[in-house]
Amino acid sequence: MTIKGRDLWMAAHRYSGLTILVFLAFAALSGSILVYLRPLDAALNADLFRQPAASEAPPVSVLVDQFRARHPELTVRSFPLTVAADARIPVNVAPVDQAVETDQVFLDRATGRLVASRSDTPALNRRGMARLLHEAHYTLMLGDYGRWFMGALALTWLVSNFVGVYLTFPARGAFWKQWKRTWRFSFSSPTPRLMMDLHRSLGLWLIVPLTLLALTSVCMNFFSEAYVPLVDRLVPERELMLPTTEGQGPLTFAAAVDEARSVAGSINGQWLPASVLYDASADRIGVTLTDNGVLSYNDLGPIYFYFDAGSGRLAEVIDPYHGNDNLAMFRWLYPVHSGHIAGWPTELLVVVCGLVVFGMCITGIYLWWKKRSGRVMRRKARNGTGR
Repeated sequence: MTIKGRDLWMAAHRYSGLTILVFLAFAALSGSILVYLRPLDAALNADLFRQPAASEAPPVSVLVDQFRARHPELTVRSFPLTVAADARIPVNVAPVDQAVETDQVFLDRATGRLVASRSDTPALNRRGMARLLHEAHYTLMLGDYGRWFMGALALTWLVSNFVGVYLTFPARGAFWKQWKRTWRFSFSSPTPRLMMDLHRSLGLWLIVPLTLLALTSVCMNFFSEAYVPLVDRLVPERELMLPTTEGQGPLTFAAAVDEARSVAGSINGQWLPASVLYDASADRIGVTLTDNGVLSYNDLGPIYFYFDAGSGRLAEVIDPYHGNDNLAMFRWLYPVHSGHIAGWPTELLVVVCGLVVFGMCITGIYLWWKKRSGRVMRRKARNGTGR
């Protein structure tokens, strides 16, 4: 490509970057924090999540069943099954009376008694900070319009990444000899040179994870509008054969957990119940299963068993691991984007990528300002003015 053509691509890279710079910097920093959102939320609200260690810790599902019977004004939506003896049981609820602003309650680990609650509304305080950060990162607190905007931003970033890589290719001369220099930087270089080398080399070293972050962001922000139709067209959904269950309904949460454990043993044997969900509209109890009984989104996330609460029969299995490639195509997005897919190494990588992208925004604006200042000075020199 000619030098003039490269100049056009350089201008596209520069001005697309300037257009999205502020929002990209915010998304990068907030994304780095979101990797550890749950432990951060628990640390900020230790008075909700922690308690003196219980001498006895009955099964969580049994305690939540007792709470459910005592509080018919609250509909249980979900809760984890593995809770330490010195932690309270966090239960997501939906008030029957919509005037009640309670979305999460905390139960004593020994007795199951309600000891604290909070609203899940985003807020600039420690109670609502986690929710605020998540919503701001995903939608800028603007609903679908914000989601679409952030999706367009991610798409612009994705294209700009590839343009940036192209611009590192030497315009002339020995390709490999010159290109390998763009992968290096030295802190002893003058500031303008260092800023350029950092901007270029960090982008090259991290191009694969940065591309995955941008791509998964596009897919998640345009999930129902573009990604789902595309996947359904390319990878048709495969229905799983449901194991036959006798049904011992009506089910309590504890009975649903026992039933899920039994069904899991007949299918794959190694998966353990991790959390419980309740779909009030369909009157179904869901049990998630993971390899260690702790709810996480490593690999492709948990398996879901849904039981009819009235009859106790198994109604649906959501399993991305055993032949359902369509579901696997949906499930890979969040674990990859959040870094949870392989545990702490990929979580740390996502944090580093977020900080690097923020740094590239800083170096990008610095380089633009230096070049702009140079152009202004040259224009003044041509016009014969010193100011």
